[in-house]
Amino acid sequence: MMKRIGLLFSLSGTISIVGEGQLQAALLAIEEINRSSPLTFDPLVGDDRSDPREAAKQAYSLFTEGKVDVLVGCYMSSVRNSVISALDETGGLLLYPTLYEGEQVHPNVFYLGAVPNQQVEPLLCWTFHNMSSNFVLVGSDYVYPRSSNRQVRRWVENGGGKVLLESYFPLGCTDFDKFFGDLRKLTKPHASAVIFSTLVGTSVPAFYTEVRRNGFSLPVVSPLTSEREMSLIGSEASSGHIVASPYFQTLDTVANRKFVEAFRLRFGNQPINREMMTTYGAMHLLAAAYERASAVPYGSTEAIKMRTVLKDLCFHGPQGKVIMDPATQHLWQWCHIGRINQEGLVDIVWSSPGPIPPRHDDPHPGITVLREDKESGWHKPSAPIGVNPRFLECVRMAQIAGKTSCNVLITGETGTGKGLLARYIHLISTRAVKPFEEISCPSIPRDLMESELHGYEGGAFTGARKTGKPGKFELGNGGTVFLDEIGEMPPDLQAHLLRVIEDKQIYRIGGTKAASVDIRFIAATNRNLSREMGKGGSFRRDLFYRLSVFHIHLPRLCERIEDIAALADHFLRICNSRAGMRKSFAPETLKLLEEYDWPGNVRELANVVERSFHLSLDSSRIRPDHLPEQICLHNTDGGVGARESASRRGERQDIAGKPPDGVERPNEIDRRRPPGPLDFSEGRLPKLEEVEEEIIRQALEKSWFNLSEAARLLGIGRSTLYRKLKRYSAERRPWPE
Repeated sequence: MMKRIGLLFSLSGTISIVGEGQLQAALLAIEEINRSSPLTFDPLVGDDRSDPREAAKQAYSLFTEGKVDVLVGCYMSSVRNSVISALDETGGLLLYPTLYEGEQVHPNVFYLGAVPNQQVEPLLCWTFHNMSSNFVLVGSDYVYPRSSNRQVRRWVENGGGKVLLESYFPLGCTDFDKFFGDLRKLTKPHASAVIFSTLVGTSVPAFYTEVRRNGFSLPVVSPLTSEREMSLIGSEASSGHIVASPYFQTLDTVANRKFVEAFRLRFGNQPINREMMTTYGAMHLLAAAYERASAVPYGSTEAIKMRTVLKDLCFHGPQGKVIMDPATQHLWQWCHIGRINQEGLVDIVWSSPGPIPPRHDDPHPGITVLREDKESGWHKPSAPIGVNPRFLECVRMAQIAGKTSCNVLITGETGTGKGLLARYIHLISTRAVKPFEEISCPSIPRDLMESELHGYEGGAFTGARKTGKPGKFELGNGGTVFLDEIGEMPPDLQAHLLRVIEDKQIYRIGGTKAASVDIRFIAATNRNLSREMGKGGSFRRDLFYRLSVFHIHLPRLCERIEDIAALADHFLRICNSRAGMRKSFAPETLKLLEEYDWPGNVRELANVVERSFHLSLDSSRIRPDHLPEQICLHNTDGGVGARESASRRGERQDIAGKPPDGVERPNEIDRRRPPGPLDFSEGRLPKLEEVEEEIIRQALEKSWFNLSEAARLLGIGRSTLYRKLKRYSAERRPWPE
């Protein structure tokens, strides 16, 4: 399978020092892919000449004349932004392998470089604690340095530090006399500050050389200076300065040693920097996406299929495992801080414990949406969707639980989103880079459940694999194990689970040695476990309290009326993204959705939206006639029983809400008589709640306990009536004899 892709790098101009290495890394990866897989890449190479206008021209040419679906490249933010117009017009994708200021999300761009909270902030924090809280800012005069330094200044000042000086120089500048003159005017600059550099390209070697030539002992701290620039600076001028990056050539991993060796065999002994590594990883990520996209049944173009697949990919590269954040299309990135040694290489002094997620929680510096695209279904939820107070409290509890390793019990009716909330807790936790093992307790046969959970040694029983098999607990070590429908677990296996939680050890079937495990358990059920913990109950009381350190009960969708429209729009955007369309809801359709009861909760809403999307065919609007019959019938004036009777022309219906033969249904409540048996003794006035409750009971009786008809008589929505019934503990009763 031949795939034509575009490579767009700065092969000339001020940024060519970076672009040349990126192209070499891309070609190395393409050669590896073409040798080892049925997929073959045919690269078309463009030179943006470090010029945004030329980049836009080259990108448009690659998409239209070169017929590529995906572009890999760009360095400066101004170059990336200039290419976006070509992405919008052609629908093509861009894999951007460079760190940047982090203030953008575009549905057709996948950002593979670090954003400030993944690289700049850890570097600032480390500098604060180990060097100085006073900063001198110097950078090249383009988007990234100015935008990043705005965030740096805010971060430093909020931390109690000071920015003593801030200067910018044109791209390619090598004359820094004015900067050093201003620096000398500062009071005792040598002992009180660090220089935070965001210079790029050919300015970097000149600046470091000038620092040494002018006799300044201030350390230079930079999130941009890489091995590529260090080789031009020389070890004498670069030694002792501090740099930060998701990747250094000196990382001691098997994957990195293999990558460095392959690069040197192909291009000789030259320095390798983060942009080269990221570009190399981008090509392998792209190859994996093409292979998966061939099996995607939806999507009108190759680019739409690729966009869908890329959101869910992770990659084990030279820097370690990195994960694509589907909400922002940014990678989770490692951060390493190092000191340049006498050989011009980097000695790592600090590393993050794992990949850092890209932050997009305003008002902190991070990522904001550049453009919302209805065709792609683009959205940027930082948490599960909803504004209902009860639901927001559930999300708040989940966010607190995510910061701990405590066990969580999630309860709620089927379809309320218990599994999604469990995965959300895992993804916002420090265990996010570790496995998320899901166990559906009802779906595992009783006889196999113990072996599925604990695993077994080779030959432990007839039919067992000779090599043995790890269980779910072992596979989830270090991460999260999600026990779906925990209420269905047999009592004897509940005892096994309790022992694992308490001792944090497991025994494989047929094994004699215990294996230690570090697991956070999240359990979910739609059953009322409190009722099942009584004498002779089916659920262990001690296990319940072990699992419910955090107990989160998700409300039904009929109790979250204000969230229905937002959820429906969310599901519609997903459908639009898969099919490359721009459909929307008619206002009357959303009204019907909000008035329906949703016994299947959020899952039913998702299915209804998907069904209506397909039934609407080529229509750009989803109208009421595209909805299922039960939703349309439920919301008409006559009530369910009356509507069905009318539609079937007198055919008898044995359904709730139909009065006995010969009894007419009233058209309205008689509001002229006092409601019910209220207590007016001794001049007492009844409370408003008492009057309202009695009127509701009267409406139920006159409508023969049909909730839809009672709501019509009262002039309120069915969902409102349902909430009031729950409040007053008024229950539906059987028909009068």
